[in-house]
Amino acid sequence: MPGEYMTIEDAAKFLNMSAEAVRLLAEKGISSRDKNGKMMVKTEAIRDWLHRGIRDFDPAQLKMLEKDFSEQVTRIAPLLDPKCIKMKLTGVAKTGVIAELVDMLVEHGGVDAKHRTKIMAAVIERERMCSTALADGVAIPHPREPLTGIIKKPRLVLGLSWKGIDLEAFDGQLTHVVVLLCTPRIDMHLQILARLTKLLRNAKLRVAMCRAKDEQAAIDVLDAYEKQSLGI
Repeated sequence: MPGEYMTIEDAAKFLNMSAEAVRLLAEKGISSRDKNGKMMVKTEAIRDWLHRGIRDFDPAQLKMLEKDFSEQVTRIAPLLDPKCIKMKLTGVAKTGVIAELVDMLVEHGGVDAKHRTKIMAAVIERERMCSTALADGVAIPHPREPLTGIIKKPRLVLGLSWKGIDLEAFDGQLTHVVVLLCTPRIDMHLQILARLTKLLRNAKLRVAMCRAKDEQAAIDVLDAYEKQSLGI
């Protein structure tokens, strides 16, 4: 990473994020300092951003995070593959559910089986830091750090449970929608995580996905809602 400290503008270019989003993260507690009237971001802290939860971000803040440096939004529906969707999760605890999704990632997500153990360990390590089960029945497990060198583009694996699973959500509720998120870069991770968090806060969407007749129908439901939310 360049320099010990970077300006907000330089950090935005480095992360492929909007300066507004980087400033928001800095104000949320990322290590920073003022230099000649400018806020500076410590480059060592950038990787740590991945470990911070965004469940307390409001919709306006999430909207800032989901845009890249060119103000483009990464859509979620096109990233989903019917083969990487489990309509009825069978796991009854966190490790089992994560294993189900990682197995699907390896089997159908274009990830070499030799990386399974490493990915599984990385996701579990992140869970030990803090549960990725958010409020309202949603969980977005992910590796502690980007899977650089293992994957070349974002990979999502969706798991659904009408009954619900105890994934240690901070609000104490059962989880019904689980999305394993794996990316090769920090900027992709933050943008997709923010977008997923924002989309899945909609209760009607979550219920419709769980009630979908099959994997493609679940994608279609998400696609329709996402397009509506973006006005396209």
